[in-house]
Parts: sequence; C-alpha cells; structure tokens
Amino acid sequence: MLAMQSAFVGADTVDTCLRHPKQAAAALKKFDNTMRIGPKEFSWFIYRVTNPTMRNMFMSPRNIFRVKEAILSVLAGDVFGKTPIHAPLFMFKLMYYTASLLNFRRTFKAWKMRKCNIRPVDELVMDKPSAAVN
Repeated sequence: MLAMQSAFVGADTVDTCLRHPKQAAAALKKFDNTMRIGPKEFSWFIYRVTNPTMRNMFMSPRNIFRVKEAILSVLAGDVFGKTPIHAPLFMFKLMYYTASLLNFRRTFKAWKMRKCNIRPVDELVMDKPSAAVN
C-alpha cells in the first residue's frame, strides 16, 4: 500500500511537471513533503512494534480518542493525509510514552536488547571475512 500510494503521488507530480512546467517546483516540494511525512508515521510503529509496552497496548486495546481507527489506518498504509489520523496518533504516542516511563526498567531492558541485536552492515561483514571476499 505504501509503495502504491507513493507511486500515485509520484505520477501526479510527474504529470504536473510535464503539463505545467511553471508549477514543477511547487509540485516537487509537495511530493517531498508528502513522502517525508507519510512514511514517517508508519516507521514509528516499525521501530517500536517489538517493545513490551507496545505489545501490552495491543493485547488490551481500548478505543480511547478513536485511536483504534488511526492505528488501523497507519497499519493499512493510509499515511498520506487523506484520513484524519494525526490527533488520535498523537494521543496513542502519548499513551505509549507514558506507559514506557511507568515501566521504565522493562522498557530500557528491551531497548538495550534491541540495540545489541541490531548492528550496522559493516560489522556483519567484518564478522564473516569469507562474505567480504566473495
């Protein structure tokens, strides 16, 4: 969904640039802003999905402040501004960070484990000299 939506926005931008060259700068700026904002919402979930706080929030869901609809919209890839999700997502993030602070020890432990498990590609290549030679 993210790729397809990006393609639609890109196609509209290219169409505007070709048909109305004077509006090209504005169209490219709008495209850049759309691509910067939309996937950013999705990536926030990607980086936190394995956190114990996030897992607890999904295991006991409540639809406070219409958060459920906003989360479903993000997970479905609707992050390009057509659905009014920003206020409910802000509330969800506020609840997430509050729960993380209340369970600080557990959150810190999970963050530390994740940090240990995720290494840059250069480190992986250095660990396996045969992979670097091939």
